Amino acid sequence: MTDTVDPFELEDQAIEMLVHLQSGRATAADHLAYERWCQRSEAHALAARKSEALWGAFAHTPKAQQFVALSPRKRRRPARALWAVGLAACLALVMISAGLLRPWSALYADQVTDAGERREVRLQDGSVVWMNADTVLSVGYSQNRRGITLYQGEALFEVAKDPSRPFIVHAAQGDVQAVGTRFDVNQRGDEVTVQVSEGIVQLSSGGQSLRLPAGQSSAYRRGVAPQPGKAVDVQNVATWQRGKLIFNARPLGDVLAELDRYIPGIVYLTDKTLAARRISGIFEVDDPQAALAVLGQTQPLRITRLPLITLVRPKD
Repeated sequence: MTDTVDPFELEDQAIEMLVHLQSGRATAADHLAYERWCQRSEAHALAARKSEALWGAFAHTPKAQQFVALSPRKRRRPARALWAVGLAACLALVMISAGLLRPWSALYADQVTDAGERREVRLQDGSVVWMNADTVLSVGYSQNRRGITLYQGEALFEVAKDPSRPFIVHAAQGDVQAVGTRFDVNQRGDEVTVQVSEGIVQLSSGGQSLRLPAGQSSAYRRGVAPQPGKAVDVQNVATWQRGKLIFNARPLGDVLAELDRYIPGIVYLTDKTLAARRISGIFEVDDPQAALAVLGQTQPLRITRLPLITLVRPKD
């Protein structure tokens, strides 16, 4: 009688070996050991194929896309296997976490926060910017305008009054303008969400404008008009600035994207059909691993922590 092998455990082993093979420290013996491991049984071979496919999918995650697009090797060899591109992306994430590589936007930025880092920035006019984790922005003031360019991430703005110089946040080819107010701008890829807790802001995107008062939120995509405003509890705007993450029937995909800011590497949901599952809870910003543990205990999810990759998979 043979022992039953947990397929999840085999996949974890395969991914750990793939990480090492792309770390720059692997030897010829390590590569040979991986090939032999794959040949041990059909279960091992299947785990290897699934793990390589999973790594290939990493190439399409927002974090990975920031880096693989810059790779000249990828451009020279477009037929290269997709899983290998995913491995290269994850190797880039290893370098990022070590402080050796930054997303391209950081080259132009005045302020950058790492995974898990939050920062308060006081501007010359008395305005204050609270930067959430994994955020990149630049400040550009002139005699007629106060400008912020948000390349990625999230920031809470408390704007000092100065009617002669509008305060404008530029994100994903759209503008968020205020004179004196408090509002949050969250950019994920091509989508920007704006929530207003005080005053009024004006959103401009896709040739259309929308005035958004306190207690409302809106979103727009790059080159697309803003969505109609909808009510939001001002007490729940930018709760991360107060050290809390509050989710009220939020899709699991959004919850994981939020936690991803605070955890080095990638938090990856392997089964996208689970992304719409509704999640509620209050978690500590400074302990995102505890939030993942709660999800694993209360939802049909299996959480696997590997070097710079956290896999979220269905239990069945």
